[in-house]
Amino acid sequence: MIHGSCLCKEVTFTINGNLHSGRYCHCENCRKFSGTSPAAWAMAQITDVDIKSANNSVSKFNSGRGLRCFCTHCGSPLWFESIEYPDIIAIPLGVLDHGHIPPIKMHIWTQSRPTWCAIHDELPQHKTYP
Repeated sequence: MIHGSCLCKEVTFTINGNLHSGRYCHCENCRKFSGTSPAAWAMAQITDVDIKSANNSVSKFNSGRGLRCFCTHCGSPLWFESIEYPDIIAIPLGVLDHGHIPPIKMHIWTQSRPTWCAIHDELPQHKTYP
């Protein structure tokens, strides 16, 4: 079981399955959502995620390809709900408290990588979404 939460702990969640498809994303949306580049993500089946939210503390912003969800109270990014793949939820790895985190397997949207962000590993790099 994997546990995650926002900074203020108003929103907590558990993942009762495995995370998969770990990646670093360099796109502008992920950079703005996470506050850094690259943003580290992994995917889970939405049916495996149990969300607990106090006081309706989850807000959603449609960034074009899906909903970026964040805590209304502290502003922490929580997850991404894809319009294209509604059965999968993307979790930013920084909000995970403990549990098995899969290894990162690739870099995506490297064409959007800011000049101040260097890649220092041998992982596959994709200019857009593979």
